[in-house]
Amino acid sequence: MKKFRSAVLILPFFLLFSGFTADCAPPAAGGGEPPDTEEARLADEPAAGSLQDAAPEAASVSSAAALPPFSLGPAVDERYDRGIAFMYRLEFDKAELEFRDIIKLDTANPAGYFALAALSWWRYSQNFDVQADFKGLEDEFMRNAENTIKVSKAGLKRGLAPDHAYFFMGSAYGIEGRWHAVQKNWFRAYLRGNKGRKLLRKSVKLNPGLYDAYLGLGIFDYFADALPEILKIPALLFLRGDKARGLSEVRLALEKGRFFSLEARLFLIEILTRHEKNLKAALDEVEKLKATDPSNMFFRLGEILTLVHGEAWQKVIEECGRFLEDYKRLSPPGLAQQLSLVYLSAGDAWLALNKPEEAARRFTDGIALTAFPQKGWVTYCYLRRGQAMDLLGKRGDAVRDYRMVMRRDNFWDSRKYGKRALKKAPDFKEIYRQLMETD
Repeated sequence: MKKFRSAVLILPFFLLFSGFTADCAPPAAGGGEPPDTEEARLADEPAAGSLQDAAPEAASVSSAAALPPFSLGPAVDERYDRGIAFMYRLEFDKAELEFRDIIKLDTANPAGYFALAALSWWRYSQNFDVQADFKGLEDEFMRNAENTIKVSKAGLKRGLAPDHAYFFMGSAYGIEGRWHAVQKNWFRAYLRGNKGRKLLRKSVKLNPGLYDAYLGLGIFDYFADALPEILKIPALLFLRGDKARGLSEVRLALEKGRFFSLEARLFLIEILTRHEKNLKAALDEVEKLKATDPSNMFFRLGEILTLVHGEAWQKVIEECGRFLEDYKRLSPPGLAQQLSLVYLSAGDAWLALNKPEEAARRFTDGIALTAFPQKGWVTYCYLRRGQAMDLLGKRGDAVRDYRMVMRRDNFWDSRKYGKRALKKAPDFKEIYRQLMETD
């Protein structure tokens, strides 16, 4: 269950700048896209993780203070900041207006096109647990990502700062690579992700003060080192990474990044929680995240999910209760789609404490009180309620819920567990194992 619950928090950021999964995936033999001139220029660069790769960046960071801070111009900076703030609040329509205003100010600036591509990811991330046709959203995303690349390349010819051009071009290739990886188009994912990494690296070699670029580089370094163990595959299939350096790069983006410091903090929370298993440090970062915008309930949802990963069940229950009270009072835009996730988290916490009666009440609320009944979180509310009923000895009620799970769209093995439970009622040990499942 943990393997996908945190996706609602970090999926938007994970998809924006990393490209690391695509970058790490070995390319398929034959076929694919011919290299363009930019790829040819980058082809002779050293592999990620080599000393030749790391040294120029590490050596140049100390000289960054002498360089001008990363800015897109006062008018663009202001709109970018407002748009990002609206995205964090899931007020997507308001964010779109700000980003489109950037394009109106200067159609030759890649920033607005990239921001719109990122916005498409945010919109997708709120419904990744629903089986639906996202063709229109995909077309919009690809159009804006390709426009980012096209405008960046044209900018190199007309005098756009090369570090800015490579930064936005690399970010766009990275986000395209991640999209293809999600679709399991591995060769295209490899091509796009590899270009993105190289271009981001080139941007910081030109301007080590462009700290936002270190986020993507840090994520690549960390996960290229960590993923072989996580995925249980040979390390030789991956370009070499460095977890320690990756963490340092993410922290550098967090501490000094102009536009993406909050994204860096969210990635750091994810790394500390799921991979470093350091709940205290993760919660310290969550508190800093919430302090940037105390009224932002999306950040509070992130706190709940962090506590779930840390198995801090009583705190999960308390935070879910406070969240739901404030949600009813404030009705924040955008979060209605995730309301069933909050009820599910509260129910899971009660279930983990072996309090099935209290758990069943929360799961029932997650089913009955949502305005989005097709959500995968609702499917899991049925599955977990069935398990709670089995623990209470109410097999008939449990079977009805499992059968409902089997009628609904499969969401990350929900049908597998529903089918298994129809054959044999799970005991508490098995239910807890599923709650903590990460593979």
